[in-house]
Amino acid sequence: MSSFDFITPPTLAEACRALNAPGSRPIAGGTDIIPQWRAGRFPVDTLVDLSRLPGLSGIALRDGELVIGARTTYTALSDSPLLQAHAPLLADVSGMVGGVQTRNRGTIGGNIANASPAGDTLPPLLALDATVDLAGETSRRSLSLADFLRGPGQTALGRGEVICQVRFAPLHPGAGALFLRLGNRQGMVISIVSVACILEMAADGQVADARIALGAVAPTPIRCAEAEALLRGQPLNAGLIDQAAAAAAAAARPIDDVRASAAYRRHGVRVLVRRALTRLATPAEVEP
Repeated sequence: MSSFDFITPPTLAEACRALNAPGSRPIAGGTDIIPQWRAGRFPVDTLVDLSRLPGLSGIALRDGELVIGARTTYTALSDSPLLQAHAPLLADVSGMVGGVQTRNRGTIGGNIANASPAGDTLPPLLALDATVDLAGETSRRSLSLADFLRGPGQTALGRGEVICQVRFAPLHPGAGALFLRLGNRQGMVISIVSVACILEMAADGQVADARIALGAVAPTPIRCAEAEALLRGQPLNAGLIDQAAAAAAAAARPIDDVRASAAYRRHGVRVLVRRALTRLATPAEVEP
């Protein structure tokens, strides 16, 4: 196992300056980068510790948005009254990630930066139309999460940049949200398929808004625009739910790997989307 330097810059600007050097990698919770480094997936000359930088953790409602610092742990997300009230989807999924130790150390910024197609927080954040705020030594910029994620392990993060926070609008009162995943077991599971759904009904019984995001079935987590369009403005019934589930399955681009076949994953999308939409709808809204 090769050696590396470990530094703890006192300010964000100094951290970004250190990350400009070739061979530098950021670390906060360490639940992703350390196992990957040990597996030899990339060399590291210097680990730049972000865990003590001020202003990068916490959850707040600010200017009409929920703002989550990149160093906020899964445990903090799961326990947050703000998220439970305004984005329970993200609070719920954060309580499912790994084991207790992982939830106490792992951070939302790390999950975003890791850019795993199976990252559990990513489909909920996509469904919430999340924006990622980035900082360099002297610059700031913002990207939608969909634009930030480029491929497996690939992001739009530039050299010398760090993720500062992620933000999104709270769900409308009355909107329902649900995260479902398919895996080999509940604890420490890597999702074979994951689905995040948001459903908002209008007073006339039609679908006011629908958002469906998938994980582990494409190079990045994806939104299902065609399935969402099928639902919006329509009275909800079992037939429409089946159509939306089929459209979501068609949007998936799964692969065969050691955990599941592409065909199994596509079937899983259809089943989980149908299940999520059915559970989010009230019995009166789902006609046989």
